[in-house]
Amino acid sequence: MNQRSLIFLLAIIVTIASVSTNIYLPALPAVREYFDATIAEAQTTFSVALLTFAIGMLFWGPLADRYGRRVAILAGVGLMAAGSLACLFATSLIWLILGRGVLAFGTATGIAVARTVVSDLFPDRMARTLAQLAIVAVVTSASAPVIGGFLTSRLGWRSVFGAQIVMAVVVAWLTWKHLPETRPATTQPPAVLEMVRVAHRLVNKPLYLSCVLQSSAAYSMFVVFISLAPYVMVTAMGRSATEYGLYYPLISLGYVLGNWALGRFSARGQHWMIVFGASVQMMAALAAVAFVALGLHHPLWIFVPMGVLYFGQGLFMPHLTAIAVNMAPSHATGVGSSTLGFLNQFASAVCVQAMGLVGAETAMPMLLFCAVAALFQLAVIRLSPRLETRGRAE
Repeated sequence: MNQRSLIFLLAIIVTIASVSTNIYLPALPAVREYFDATIAEAQTTFSVALLTFAIGMLFWGPLADRYGRRVAILAGVGLMAAGSLACLFATSLIWLILGRGVLAFGTATGIAVARTVVSDLFPDRMARTLAQLAIVAVVTSASAPVIGGFLTSRLGWRSVFGAQIVMAVVVAWLTWKHLPETRPATTQPPAVLEMVRVAHRLVNKPLYLSCVLQSSAAYSMFVVFISLAPYVMVTAMGRSATEYGLYYPLISLGYVLGNWALGRFSARGQHWMIVFGASVQMMAALAAVAFVALGLHHPLWIFVPMGVLYFGQGLFMPHLTAIAVNMAPSHATGVGSSTLGFLNQFASAVCVQAMGLVGAETAMPMLLFCAVAALFQLAVIRLSPRLETRGRAE
């Protein structure tokens, strides 16, 4: 398999998590109505999945280090299919939550292991390769809310899980047929205790912790917005689930353009890219808050600034990921990826459930959250030494 085809395959593997999430989001209001649940109760189907996804991120990377990248991906998509099947036939909200949890745990293998494969093959240009992956993955997953909205409107919310079973089967076949094993054959797989020690050492490094805090803040903005926006669209704005799916690609377009710009501005250095991207993110979040405060309630006044916000994230997220993962020793890069992913997802799960309690009668709470999180990231950057300087010191 040539390099371009391999990157495309890795992008598909990465996409299983985002597609699984995005195709379900338009169904959230329908799930809430079907089970006669509150927003906070319905949000549990999302926040629990984030938590099990976080645990999966912690699990799949070390498993890939010990038993191989292909084994980890095939096992993960198997669990994805099993969880989707449980959701398809769920008779209560509890069973739906459990099925979503198993499903999300399985999909975590995509991001955790694909990052490790990129680190195996392209260690010297990981950020740019991750950006290439993200462009393909974001374009692919951008269609998921449209499909999810269409399926929910025409066939009911359960149909989105039938689609996910089909996706799991396709990814398993592609992995089995075409993905090479990239775990170095000469490298002794780390023992469990060694993996724990590596994770502990990484978290205690100021540079790694800075990457964790920044990426957690950015990712929390993303999941809080995409999980609450469907309620805002349906309940506060009187729009349909399908219409939410039609506006969602503005977010994907912003992130893709940010990833594209990353390659154009790479000569300016990682620190400049991170600071500039975080600044764009802050200004976009404040603009969205201002538009809503002024009484401008059309979806475009929310989704356009959020698209700009994700343009900023597209500039800095691949750099934060590359810096963090490359700090792990070569025999345990999966641990570096999984630890970062676990902490990002855990923080996001807490934020999503907390914001579910706040409610979604208007767009203001979720937009204020994004502004505060963006300000927090800029504070972390301000209080931290320049990332590239600290990286050389480490």
